[in-house]
Amino acid sequence: MKTNIFNLKGLLAFAFTAILVVSMSAFKSSSEKSDKRARYTFYYNGPLAAAQADVEQETNWVTTPPLSCDNVNQRPCTIEVDANYVNTGSTPTLKSTLNISADLDAIHGTYFVDGSADGSMNITNKSN
Repeated sequence: MKTNIFNLKGLLAFAFTAILVVSMSAFKSSSEKSDKRARYTFYYNGPLAAAQADVEQETNWVTTPPLSCDNVNQRPCTIEVDANYVNTGSTPTLKSTLNISADLDAIHGTYFVDGSADGSMNITNKSN
């Protein structure tokens, strides 16, 4: 009789643990899920003397890297965005919903990317 009780307790403990593991893995936070989404890097390909509208224009951003972004003071260079803001395909393009915003660096007289609708966007060559 004692053997059956011990077997039943062991079986119940195993079942409880299995249910706990399955239920906890089903509830991942949104930040954990978003970390696994694809990200795309775009490079600024607009006029060198960029106006604010040039920096904010999605069509001025391409996936082909320029020869160099080195030594660019307070000018747009690269942005890395979440796949939700990209029209995927053979040549990915930015969606207008990204809403890139640019600001003026008064010292250099140039515009730089300072944000977008993608709160997780990585920006290179933004203002200090």
